[in-house]
Amino acid sequence: MPNYMLKVSELIKLSPTAKAVRVSLDGKPFNFQPGQFVMMELDLEKTGKFKVRDGKKRIQKRPFSMSSTPLQQKYLEVTVKTIEDSFVSNYFVNYLQAGEIISVTGPFGKFYINEKNTKSNIMLIGAGSGISPLMSILRYIYQKKLTIKVHLIYSNKTEDEILWRKEIESISNSSEQFSHEFTLTRENWQGTTGRIKKKIIENSKFNLKETNFYLCGPPEFVKEIENILTAELNVPKESIKKEVYN
Repeated sequence: MPNYMLKVSELIKLSPTAKAVRVSLDGKPFNFQPGQFVMMELDLEKTGKFKVRDGKKRIQKRPFSMSSTPLQQKYLEVTVKTIEDSFVSNYFVNYLQAGEIISVTGPFGKFYINEKNTKSNIMLIGAGSGISPLMSILRYIYQKKLTIKVHLIYSNKTEDEILWRKEIESISNSSEQFSHEFTLTRENWQGTTGRIKKKIIENSKFNLKETNFYLCGPPEFVKEIENILTAELNVPKESIKKEVYN
């Protein structure tokens, strides 16, 4: 399994609690499937700006789904969002600096699109940082000009937490092949509100029998969406792929 020591080349603020982290490949080939993840390891105390507490080790390793695509070989990109009690994601979003070296191993995972064996429609359903592998899949289909219709449903608590909003809207506006729906669970706005239910999925007007589904987010979220698809919409389990973020 390839292991690279890669330099942080760019940090992009996506929301008050999330950033895109790019590490330069510096000419090294890194082949992966859209939707897969890598293991990232670094010393959180190396710069002296962060202190690991409660007896935790200063060197930490975590899995991160890639939001970049294999068509982009200048860098690998992951989308990281801070969550309560997670000091590693806190470091990545609030303390990580350009120029730091991260050990990257991978790719891993079976959550990816197989363009040679897919249905004519794809529905991407995510919450919070679960957007990361879904962006990789969405970008890949868009960049490669694959003839697959894509609908993205993305749930967040508040409007300022809609990660990659401008790019998602731009891709949707580029062609009738792409569409999306954002929904907020803790804030009123001009768009859809509430948790993702059967009606929101049906709004896509996709033929669900000709659709592959990709679900990514917290365990409860993924379980709830899978239940809606199988119990309420009669989607066969083999048409559903899921990635759970604990």
